[in-house]
Amino acid sequence: MNLSPDTWPRDIFVCIPAYQASSTLVTLLPEVLEAVPAAQVCVVDDGSTDSTGELCSRTGVRFVRHEENRGKGAALATGFTVLLEQSAGAIITMDADGQHVVDDLGLFVEEFRLHPDTGICSGRRKFGKSGMPLSRVISNTLTSRLLTMMCGVPVPDSQCGYRLYSARFLRSITVTCPRFTMESEVLLKAARLGFPLRSIPVQTLYFKGASHIAHLTDTLQWIKAVLGIWLSLRKSGAG
Repeated sequence: MNLSPDTWPRDIFVCIPAYQASSTLVTLLPEVLEAVPAAQVCVVDDGSTDSTGELCSRTGVRFVRHEENRGKGAALATGFTVLLEQSAGAIITMDADGQHVVDDLGLFVEEFRLHPDTGICSGRRKFGKSGMPLSRVISNTLTSRLLTMMCGVPVPDSQCGYRLYSARFLRSITVTCPRFTMESEVLLKAARLGFPLRSIPVQTLYFKGASHIAHLTDTLQWIKAVLGIWLSLRKSGAG
Protein backbone atom coordinates (compact mmCIF):
# COMPACT_ATOMS: atom_id res chain seq x y z
CA MET A 1 0.00 0.00 0.00
CA ASN A 2 1.66 3.21 -1.17
CA LEU A 3 1.02 6.15 1.11
CA SER A 4 1.98 9.80 1.11
CA PRO A 5 1.01 12.78 3.29
CA ASP A 6 -1.71 13.56 0.74
CA THR A 7 -3.29 10.09 0.89
CA TRP A 8 -2.64 9.22 4.54
CA PRO A 9 -5.93 8.64 6.46
CA ARG A 10 -6.89 11.67 8.53
CA ASP A 11 -8.05 9.56 11.48
CA ILE A 12 -4.84 7.54 11.97
CA PHE A 13 -1.91 9.01 13.90
CA VAL A 14 1.64 7.84 14.61
CA CYS A 15 3.13 7.94 18.11
CA ILE A 16 6.88 7.54 18.71
CA PRO A 17 8.13 7.31 22.32
CA ALA A 18 11.76 8.41 22.47
CA TYR A 19 14.56 8.42 25.00
CA GLN A 20 18.06 9.57 24.00
CA ALA A 21 17.19 8.65 20.41
CA SER A 22 18.10 11.74 18.39
CA SER A 23 20.82 9.81 16.52
CA THR A 24 18.19 7.46 15.06
CA LEU A 25 15.28 9.91 14.88
CA VAL A 26 17.30 12.10 12.53
CA THR A 27 16.90 9.35 9.93
CA LEU A 28 13.55 7.90 11.02
CA LEU A 29 11.47 11.08 11.11
CA PRO A 30 12.14 12.19 7.50
CA GLU A 31 11.24 8.67 6.35
CA VAL A 32 7.99 8.72 8.35
CA LEU A 33 7.12 12.14 6.95
CA GLU A 34 7.31 10.77 3.43
CA ALA A 35 4.14 8.82 4.29
CA VAL A 36 2.46 10.70 7.14
CA PRO A 37 1.60 14.41 7.54
CA ALA A 38 3.73 16.05 10.25
CA ALA A 39 0.60 17.11 12.14
CA GLN A 40 -0.31 13.43 12.55
CA VAL A 41 3.03 12.37 14.03
CA CYS A 42 3.67 12.75 17.76
CA VAL A 43 7.06 12.22 19.41
CA VAL A 44 7.00 11.85 23.19
CA ASP A 45 10.42 12.69 24.60
CA ASP A 46 10.74 10.73 27.85
CA GLY A 47 13.23 12.98 29.62
CA SER A 48 16.04 12.92 27.07
CA THR A 49 19.07 15.17 27.39
CA ASP A 50 19.98 15.00 23.69
CA SER A 51 18.69 17.06 20.75
CA THR A 52 15.36 15.27 20.32
CA GLY A 53 13.34 18.44 20.94
CA GLU A 54 15.34 20.50 18.48
CA LEU A 55 15.03 17.79 15.84
CA CYS A 56 11.26 17.61 16.25
CA SER A 57 11.00 21.38 15.95
CA ARG A 58 12.88 21.29 12.65
CA THR A 59 10.67 18.58 11.18
CA GLY A 60 7.41 20.09 12.42
CA VAL A 61 6.01 17.01 14.14
CA ARG A 62 3.95 17.26 17.29
CA PHE A 63 6.27 17.15 20.31
CA VAL A 64 5.56 16.36 23.97
CA ARG A 65 8.23 16.19 26.65
CA HIS A 66 8.49 14.53 30.06
CA GLU A 67 10.85 16.47 32.29
CA GLU A 68 12.08 13.21 33.82
CA ASN A 69 12.46 9.72 32.40
CA ARG A 70 9.28 7.84 33.32
CA GLY A 71 9.42 4.78 31.08
CA LYS A 72 8.11 3.68 27.70
CA GLY A 73 4.65 2.87 29.03
CA ALA A 74 4.27 6.34 30.49
CA ALA A 75 5.48 7.91 27.24
CA LEU A 76 2.96 5.92 25.23
CA ALA A 77 0.16 6.82 27.65
CA THR A 78 1.02 10.51 27.24
CA GLY A 79 1.00 10.16 23.46
CA PHE A 80 -2.33 8.35 23.52
CA THR A 81 -3.90 11.11 25.61
CA VAL A 82 -2.64 13.84 23.27
CA LEU A 83 -3.74 12.08 20.09
CA LEU A 84 -7.13 10.94 21.35
CA GLU A 85 -7.86 14.63 21.92
CA GLN A 86 -7.24 15.07 18.18
CA SER A 87 -10.12 12.71 17.36
CA ALA A 88 -7.85 9.84 16.36
CA GLY A 89 -9.60 6.69 15.18
CA ALA A 90 -6.42 4.66 15.60
CA ILE A 91 -2.82 5.20 16.71
CA ILE A 92 0.20 3.39 15.29
CA THR A 93 3.20 3.15 17.61
CA MET A 94 6.79 2.90 16.39
CA ASP A 95 10.01 2.61 18.38
CA ALA A 96 12.46 5.48 17.97
CA ASP A 97 15.54 3.29 17.50
CA GLY A 98 15.03 2.74 13.77
CA GLN A 99 14.15 -0.95 14.00
CA HIS A 100 10.73 -0.51 12.41
CA VAL A 101 10.48 -0.21 8.63
CA VAL A 102 8.38 2.76 7.52
CA ASP A 103 7.08 0.91 4.46
CA ASP A 104 5.09 -1.34 6.79
CA LEU A 105 2.91 1.54 8.00
CA GLY A 106 0.59 0.85 5.08
CA LEU A 107 0.06 -2.72 6.26
CA PHE A 108 -1.41 -1.46 9.54
CA VAL A 109 -3.63 1.03 7.73
CA GLU A 110 -4.94 -1.65 5.40
CA GLU A 111 -5.53 -4.13 8.24
CA PHE A 112 -7.51 -1.55 10.22
CA ARG A 113 -9.63 -0.69 7.20
CA LEU A 114 -10.40 -4.39 6.71
CA HIS A 115 -11.02 -5.02 10.43
CA PRO A 116 -12.26 -1.82 12.13
CA ASP A 117 -13.32 -3.84 15.18
CA THR A 118 -9.63 -4.47 16.03
CA GLY A 119 -8.47 -3.60 19.53
CA ILE A 120 -4.74 -4.06 18.92
CA CYS A 121 -2.92 -5.13 15.77
CA SER A 122 0.68 -6.08 16.59
CA GLY A 123 3.64 -6.48 14.32
CA ARG A 124 4.80 -10.07 14.00
CA ARG A 125 8.52 -10.51 13.37
CA LYS A 126 10.33 -13.55 11.99
CA PHE A 127 12.33 -15.00 14.86
CA GLY A 128 14.41 -17.56 13.01
CA LYS A 129 15.81 -15.83 9.92
CA SER A 130 15.68 -12.15 10.77
CA GLY A 131 18.93 -11.64 12.65
CA MET A 132 17.15 -11.33 16.00
CA PRO A 133 19.70 -12.02 18.77
CA LEU A 134 19.29 -15.44 20.39
CA SER A 135 18.59 -13.94 23.83
CA ARG A 136 15.67 -12.03 22.35
CA VAL A 137 14.36 -15.07 20.51
CA ILE A 138 14.28 -17.03 23.78
CA SER A 139 12.70 -14.27 25.87
CA ASN A 140 10.17 -13.34 23.20
CA THR A 141 9.14 -16.95 22.64
CA LEU A 142 8.64 -17.42 26.38
CA THR A 143 6.69 -14.20 26.93
CA SER A 144 4.57 -14.72 23.81
CA ARG A 145 3.56 -18.22 24.92
CA LEU A 146 2.67 -16.99 28.40
CA LEU A 147 0.58 -14.13 27.03
CA THR A 148 -1.16 -16.47 24.60
CA MET A 149 -2.17 -18.62 27.58
CA MET A 150 -3.30 -15.62 29.64
CA CYS A 151 -5.18 -13.89 26.81
CA GLY A 152 -6.81 -17.05 25.49
CA VAL A 153 -6.00 -16.02 21.90
CA PRO A 154 -2.74 -16.21 19.91
CA VAL A 155 -0.11 -13.59 20.75
CA PRO A 156 2.70 -14.52 18.33
CA ASP A 157 5.04 -11.61 19.16
CA SER A 158 4.42 -10.10 22.57
CA GLN A 159 7.32 -7.63 22.55
CA CYS A 160 7.00 -5.93 19.17
CA GLY A 161 6.44 -2.20 19.67
CA TYR A 162 5.18 -1.71 16.11
CA ARG A 163 1.43 -1.74 16.69
CA LEU A 164 -1.92 -0.20 15.87
CA TYR A 165 -4.31 0.59 18.71
CA SER A 166 -7.92 1.48 18.02
CA ALA A 167 -9.16 4.61 19.74
CA ARG A 168 -12.26 2.75 20.88
CA PHE A 169 -10.09 0.31 22.80
CA LEU A 170 -7.77 2.97 24.25
CA ARG A 171 -10.73 4.97 25.55
CA SER A 172 -12.00 1.87 27.39
CA ILE A 173 -8.90 1.32 29.57
CA THR A 174 -6.52 3.01 31.97
CA VAL A 175 -2.81 2.36 31.46
CA THR A 176 -1.12 1.70 34.81
CA CYS A 177 2.30 0.22 33.96
CA PRO A 178 4.85 3.00 33.27
CA ARG A 179 7.59 0.86 31.75
CA PHE A 180 7.97 -1.91 29.16
CA THR A 181 5.35 -4.19 30.76
CA MET A 182 2.71 -1.71 29.58
CA GLU A 183 2.71 -3.33 26.14
CA SER A 184 1.72 -6.63 27.75
CA GLU A 185 -0.77 -4.96 30.10
CA VAL A 186 -2.79 -3.59 27.19
CA LEU A 187 -2.89 -6.98 25.43
CA LEU A 188 -4.30 -8.57 28.58
CA LYS A 189 -6.87 -5.80 28.96
CA ALA A 190 -7.93 -5.98 25.32
CA ALA A 191 -8.47 -9.73 25.58
CA ARG A 192 -10.31 -9.33 28.87
CA LEU A 193 -12.69 -6.78 27.34
CA GLY A 194 -13.26 -8.85 24.20
CA PHE A 195 -11.42 -6.63 21.72
CA PRO A 196 -9.95 -8.66 18.82
CA LEU A 197 -6.16 -9.04 18.87
CA ARG A 198 -4.62 -9.33 15.43
CA SER A 199 -1.10 -9.42 14.03
CA ILE A 200 0.59 -8.75 10.71
CA PRO A 201 4.08 -9.70 9.51
CA VAL A 202 6.55 -6.81 9.67
CA GLN A 203 10.17 -6.30 8.77
CA THR A 204 12.62 -5.41 11.53
CA LEU A 205 16.18 -4.10 11.52
CA TYR A 206 18.26 -5.21 14.49
CA PHE A 207 21.04 -3.20 16.07
CA LYS A 208 23.51 -4.30 18.69
CA GLY A 209 22.39 -3.58 22.22
CA ALA A 210 18.82 -2.54 21.36
CA SER A 211 16.49 -4.55 23.58
CA HIS A 212 13.91 -4.06 26.30
CA ILE A 213 13.94 -7.69 27.42
CA ALA A 214 17.38 -9.07 26.75
CA HIS A 215 18.48 -10.63 30.02
CA LEU A 216 17.17 -13.26 32.42
CA THR A 217 16.52 -10.78 35.24
CA ASP A 218 14.37 -8.56 32.96
CA THR A 219 12.38 -11.56 31.77
CA LEU A 220 11.77 -12.72 35.33
CA GLN A 221 10.64 -9.20 36.29
CA TRP A 222 8.29 -9.22 33.31
CA ILE A 223 6.79 -12.56 34.34
CA LYS A 224 6.21 -11.34 37.89
CA ALA A 225 4.62 -8.07 36.76
CA VAL A 226 2.40 -9.60 34.07
CA LEU A 227 1.21 -12.42 36.33
CA GLY A 228 0.20 -9.74 38.82
CA ILE A 229 -1.77 -7.84 36.16
CA TRP A 230 -3.46 -11.03 34.93
CA LEU A 231 -4.50 -12.13 38.41
CA SER A 232 -5.78 -8.65 39.23
CA LEU A 233 -7.89 -8.54 36.05
CA ARG A 234 -9.33 -11.98 36.76
CA LYS A 235 -10.38 -10.90 40.24
CA SER A 236 -11.82 -7.52 39.32
CA GLY A 237 -13.00 -8.00 35.75
CA ALA A 238 -11.89 -4.40 35.19
CA GLY A 239 -10.08 -2.90 32.25
